[in-house]
Amino acid sequence: MTSASSLIEPNGYSGGDIAAGQVVKDAKLNVLLAAMRVMVRSTGLLKVETPYHSWKLLLHAGGIVLVEEEEEAIATLTRKFAIQGIKFARLPEWEQKQGGGPQSYAFISQVFGRYPEPTKQVLKDVLAENLLAMHLEDRFSFVWSPIPDFSTTLPVWQLAVLEGNASREAKQWEQFQCVRHPYQRVQLLDAANMLARVGNDNFPLFAKVTTGQHRISEIADNFKQAVYRTALLLDKLAQKKIVSIVPLSERAEDSAFGEEGKGSTGRGPEAGAPKVFVVDDSPVLLRQFRDLLNGWGYQVNYTDDATQATQMLLSYLPSVIFLDINMPGLSGFELIRHIRKQKALEGIPIVLVTAENSMTNNFRAKWTGCRFIAKPRTSEDTDSFRDQLRTILRELAPLPSDVLV
Repeated sequence: MTSASSLIEPNGYSGGDIAAGQVVKDAKLNVLLAAMRVMVRSTGLLKVETPYHSWKLLLHAGGIVLVEEEEEAIATLTRKFAIQGIKFARLPEWEQKQGGGPQSYAFISQVFGRYPEPTKQVLKDVLAENLLAMHLEDRFSFVWSPIPDFSTTLPVWQLAVLEGNASREAKQWEQFQCVRHPYQRVQLLDAANMLARVGNDNFPLFAKVTTGQHRISEIADNFKQAVYRTALLLDKLAQKKIVSIVPLSERAEDSAFGEEGKGSTGRGPEAGAPKVFVVDDSPVLLRQFRDLLNGWGYQVNYTDDATQATQMLLSYLPSVIFLDINMPGLSGFELIRHIRKQKALEGIPIVLVTAENSMTNNFRAKWTGCRFIAKPRTSEDTDSFRDQLRTILRELAPLPSDVLV
């Protein structure tokens, strides 16, 4: 066993124990699984990163107790509980991260005590979904942190069973032509053809979840069906150009293992740069927006909760505001009315950013005195979107150096 906090390349891992804090980088899936088979003999937290996603797995007694995907755990668990008929007015212990462990452990334990059978189903579904996602990626870094004197009332799912199920389902996914991963998002391209295929009753929900903001796994939950069945349908629709399957975005945050994410631009805000504020219910879009604008030299703040945006804006006082139109709790147009009521905010330029590039939205944007820019629907639209965004920023909030790349 090597010393703690050391780093080894995957070729150096021969299947033995891994010390606490020892990082394995650029490993293939078989290396990660081999290491997990060793680590489940004891108890601890396994942190796993790929170029696209990051997870924490709580290992114990030969299996997995809980798995969380970074920044998605809350949304995933509440969605799965809603399918079981359990909804929560508030989550009092959710945000209490305990010793770097799973963020939701205390909450899940509390719910399990009250609703054991539905919680078992939720945990089983979350484990299956996340392990499938891992099996469909091919480059991993991971680090092991033992947890001494641990006991739990939650069920322990045996690794061998989970691994076998994920491997079999991953082989099915490899047959798809367009879909590659359950965390890909879906963008509607041909509404008329979609309506003809799904009918008037199902079309509103299909249209709602195919705006480029919902994962395939989320869409499956919305229709209360297996993710493979949903992926199969979407793959057929993508082949007919009715929807587009959006490629995964590389992670842009700093790595838990001390490296900068692949998507980082590496420039950062300029001294005295204008401040930009973004409101959108898509965490992925917010991260992409932040990284792009930071790379151009802007200061950026954002929120995915439109109901909290006005108060944050009063504290931040940006030079320009970008808003999505369709958001839960408060639409973009409703939020504009809230903003315009604040004397400190009434003169700040607002730009509406939406996947729905309709004449109605364009008209309403002009009527409220806002600019309008359409989100890219396909990868081919990205350059045009960046050019429009760059032009708007130069006009509304130019940089001191005005050097945008």
